[in-house]
Amino acid sequence: MTNILLNVSNFHESWAYEALAPYLNPDSHVLILPLSYQEGWITDAMEWRDRYGKGTKLYEELVEPFFMYGVRERNIRWINYYEDTHASAVRKIEEADVLFFTGGYPDWMMQRLYDLGIQETIRAYDGIVMGTSAGALIQLDEFHLTPEEDYEYQYQEGLGLLSGFDIEVHYEDTPEHILSMIRALEDTGKTIAVLPNKGGLLIEEGRFELLGEAFLLDLNDLDELYQAYDSLTGW
Repeated sequence: MTNILLNVSNFHESWAYEALAPYLNPDSHVLILPLSYQEGWITDAMEWRDRYGKGTKLYEELVEPFFMYGVRERNIRWINYYEDTHASAVRKIEEADVLFFTGGYPDWMMQRLYDLGIQETIRAYDGIVMGTSAGALIQLDEFHLTPEEDYEYQYQEGLGLLSGFDIEVHYEDTPEHILSMIRALEDTGKTIAVLPNKGGLLIEEGRFELLGEAFLLDLNDLDELYQAYDSLTGW
């Protein structure tokens, strides 16, 4: 399995293109799994098509980066939570070269994966697994969430495709992000891959490649993080 962890659908830009070009090409068959939306945002198949159907804003945003790598539109398929069955979802996964998990709410994504009963199929998958934001987080065995409007600081369990490290998505130099990483380092001791919006992580057979503006932090960086936090908060 090859894992690609990202923030948003900008991975066709120059900071990522050269590294990812060997993995995405005109012959790639991509399966998009848009399962991370919040409760009530979509409630049935008709609303799903209104959000993700061809020609919608989200459709265009999600497929455009793949087009830039030459992926053919006919080779891009979707999991529809309201129309796919367990059997059809498994079949689509098995026929895909690339699984792409969208961003949003990781807890809702995990719930819908379990609802469809495809979590074990994904764990056994041997292709390329890509994800933005929540779609990156759920690839880990456990991850932290930086506080924002819908979440307090917390840990959640993922699919367990990757382990031994944590990630900070959508990183910006703000007190909230820095404090979140301080807490995660002190709680778990795990190295954190920090992903600004023009940053990502490529993992293949144990080889880690930082993309764009991404960088790593570990316990040795705590003093520097505390200093940065104090500087931003005026303490």
